[in-house]
This record gives sequence, structure tokens and C-alpha cells, in this order.
Amino acid sequence: MDDFRRINKEKIIYILLLAVIISLFTSFKAMAKNYDFQGQGTKNNEKIVFLTFDDGPSENNTLRILNILNKHNVKASFFVVGNKVDSYPNIVRKLKNSGMCILSHSYSHNYKTIYKDVDSFFHDLNKCNATIEKVTGEKTKSYVRLPGGSDNLVCNGKVLADIRNKLISNGIDYVDWNVCSGDAMSRTVDARILKKNVMNQCSMNDFAVVLMHDGYYKTTT
Repeated sequence: MDDFRRINKEKIIYILLLAVIISLFTSFKAMAKNYDFQGQGTKNNEKIVFLTFDDGPSENNTLRILNILNKHNVKASFFVVGNKVDSYPNIVRKLKNSGMCILSHSYSHNYKTIYKDVDSFFHDLNKCNATIEKVTGEKTKSYVRLPGGSDNLVCNGKVLADIRNKLISNGIDYVDWNVCSGDAMSRTVDARILKKNVMNQCSMNDFAVVLMHDGYYKTTT
């Protein structure tokens, strides 16, 4: 009888261990699938590049960039400033009609205003979203780029952490970058320097999110 109980106990332990192994294997497969879907992993050594433009639209520069993108059948993401959307709604509509992704980058881009506290940030963000929706006629996608980035040194550290946590809890993803063109280093940067910066940094990343700007003075971008 004792041997019978021991054998049954061993069988139960074996079955439980097998179930755990199968469960873990299934979970790892799901995690790997999600990893690829999120774009963090690439297949067959392919490189993926996202072109992103901040601080627009601008009256002199955004359409120049759009024409180049359209000429080469390239899509890009434009993180727009709400008060400039109010000023140049027709440019934003042209971005939309060309299939570009139009996302929020704040309404005022005033660091002192938006980073005063969490409520100030979301008041500004909601105002930007409402402006985009009014012009495009579509609900804004749940992505945002924080002015200065999600780890900027301008905002109080706790306030910035609270902003990030509230964005996540509201289902909003904040988008940073891992390739910087350097076009914000001064009013105008030589195009050859910008190209060199992007090419060098992209060579080190299979998944690259490139930071550029389409503000008024960024005519070399």
C-alpha cells in the first residue's frame, strides 16, 4: 500500500511539473511573439527605421519635408505642437492626406507651463489632442512625445515619474528615440552633419527611432 501511494504521489508530482513546463513554454512563446510585434525584435536581420519630426507644423519647412517623403513613398510620424496646428491647419490636413501619422507633442511646448504639475501636463495634452482632432476629423492615437523626452532634466523628477505613470494607466504610450539627428543643437546644422549623425547611430540599431524637427529654422533637416 505504501509503495502504491508513493508511486501515485510521484505520478502527481510528474504531471504537475509537466503542466508547469508546458505553461512556461507557452508563456515564453507569447512573450516572444509580443516582443516582435512591438518592434523591439526583428526577423531575418532586417532593420526597421521610424522617422519622427517634432515641433511642427511650420509654414516654411513641413511641406518641404512632406514633398521629399511623398517623392520616395516614405511614411513618417509628426509630433505636432497644438498652437501651431491652430496656425497652420491646412498643412496638418496635407500631412493627413499623405498618410502621415499625426501625434501630440503638447499644445504650448512651454516647459514651465506643462511641467508645473501632473494636472498642468494633462490639461495641455488634452488641449493638443482636441486641436488635432478638430483639424483632422479623427481621434488622436494613444501616443505622445514629451517635450525634452520622458527622462528630461527640466521637469521635477517626481512630477515626471507621475506623468509617465498616469500616461501608462490611461493607455497612452510615450515615445522617445534612440537615434538623434542633432538638428536641435543650433538654429541651423549642416545637412552633412545631420546625415552622418543618423547613419552612424542607425548602424548600431536594428530598431531605430530617429529624432528630427520640422520647425521654422530646421531648413537643413
